[in-house]
Amino acid sequence: MRSTDKKPGLVVLAAASLLALAGCSHKADTAPDQASPSSTPSNKTLAQAIAGNEDLSTVAGALRDTGLAQVFDGGGSYTMLAPDNDAFAKLGDAGKSLSQPENHAEMAALLRDHIVPGYLTPDDIKAAIDAQHGAAKVQTMGDHQLTFTRSGDGLEVTGADGSRAMIAGDEVKAGNGVAIPIDGVLKKLTPQ
Repeated sequence: MRSTDKKPGLVVLAAASLLALAGCSHKADTAPDQASPSSTPSNKTLAQAIAGNEDLSTVAGALRDTGLAQVFDGGGSYTMLAPDNDAFAKLGDAGKSLSQPENHAEMAALLRDHIVPGYLTPDDIKAAIDAQHGAAKVQTMGDHQLTFTRSGDGLEVTGADGSRAMIAGDEVKAGNGVAIPIDGVLKKLTPQ
């Protein structure tokens, strides 16, 4: 099989994974007057919404520096599992090295493994976990798989290399996507 023949299969796999999650209901669990402020998408693009969130300033800068923010300014819908500022701080020197201009390609690859096509909320993910009886899987824009499971009262996401993070805050909804803060980076980094 030629390498150019692989992409259609990956697209089909990603679409099938997302259908399982996207098919979940977006019904609110509360009455409209009880909805949380994050329950309604803003008119901002996903890039603008992430950039406007103080707890996601590091990932916002990384998206800008790598050029990926432009993707979130477009018309497609995406969900970003956005490592919060503390998650990047935990990386220490390896994280600082990633932010250097000469490592932007590596940072872009790391970020693509935090992005899935479609508009998914934590409630959608919970419903998919329940429908799959324990775990829901989705393909990232980086051609790797993420696995979502429940952990106590929270949601845990596991990267393809076994790295783990917990959903760590309310989702940030935008007109063309959603950012879900997580408390870790979904890639094990080696010290530089």
